[in-house]
Amino acid sequence: MVVKFCGINKVEYAKMAIELGADYLGFLVGITHVAEDKLTNEEAKKIIEESDFRNSIPIAVTHLQVAKEIITTMREIGVNAVQIHDSITVDGIKEIRDAFPNGYIIKAVHVENKKRSLDMALMFEEHVDALLLDSRTSDRLGGTGKIHDWNISREIVSSVRKHVFLAGGLTPDNVVQAIYKVKPYGVDVNSGVEVDGAKDLTKMTKFIRLAKGECDG
Repeated sequence: MVVKFCGINKVEYAKMAIELGADYLGFLVGITHVAEDKLTNEEAKKIIEESDFRNSIPIAVTHLQVAKEIITTMREIGVNAVQIHDSITVDGIKEIRDAFPNGYIIKAVHVENKKRSLDMALMFEEHVDALLLDSRTSDRLGGTGKIHDWNISREIVSSVRKHVFLAGGLTPDNVVQAIYKVKPYGVDVNSGVEVDGAKDLTKMTKFIRLAKGECDG
């Protein structure tokens, strides 16, 4: 099971995630909605430059909707992987692909309405490398700490051919159940491994070991 730790906003958190064997690390840049762990491009670049990623991959997680702005952000922080959380056109995705032919593009799909969420997943799957199923609230496009309907997520996973990450309210206490229910390619966690807004090594360790089947809880 692939694991992504999101909301990395300190070098120490990046090093913790990398040491634990995280596959992806998410850095929140170009954020337009509420997010306590958002970074400026300069801050993200500094953390990325100071981290030895080994087999982990840094990802720009963004609310930006304009392809040129996303491309600029990716170049400024030094990544070729991006996770797009707000609206973007298929042409916009193609523009990013042209700029990063060997890049990795994830499109977030907010799971609210079954038909709308499935339609969006089917519309984007041909043009991205992976989809990420997440929860949202009126003021947050991610990092909500809320679980959505895993039945819908499971149907999306079984309906598309691309990799699907599951996010939204995952914790060490429910990640095994989530994986069993949804059968995603990967899981994504942010606040579920935090204590008082800070990444917690014990929670991160338990989460990744459970997700990767290295312990039974």
